[in-house]
Amino acid sequence: MRYEHRILIGVTGAIGKMGPQSQLITNKVATLIGQEIGAELLSSGKINDKMPYEEIWKVINEEINIDNGATVEKEAIENKAVITVTIRKCNVCPKKIGKYPLPATACPIGGIFKGVCESINKEFEAASLDLIPGDTCKVVIRE
Repeated sequence: MRYEHRILIGVTGAIGKMGPQSQLITNKVATLIGQEIGAELLSSGKINDKMPYEEIWKVINEEINIDNGATVEKEAIENKAVITVTIRKCNVCPKKIGKYPLPATACPIGGIFKGVCESINKEFEAASLDLIPGDTCKVVIRE
């Protein structure tokens, strides 16, 4: 557990207490956080716009240690690439790690990933979250 994990847990825990709009707010805040992380990763040469999304995720995960056991799968659906990141032991979950009794979700992972990709002008068609807080969460990206 690192300080940046606790910062994300505290921020998302506070947002999560805001009620049914908490995931929407978390997405917006986490996207800005992701843009800042992306700027740093870009300036250090760790990411670039030629990298596939799977590799970008691996760099993000290595740098901020979201879940060392996270899996990344890529498949084609209707001639479009779909990347699914599955997280089971999240180090930034406000429910599992922070023990916040949240009425809704407040997962920052999708927003962070989106923001990092935006920082290198690599945007995707759509992203969705399939969240079971404290258990298994999935970030699904459609190119």
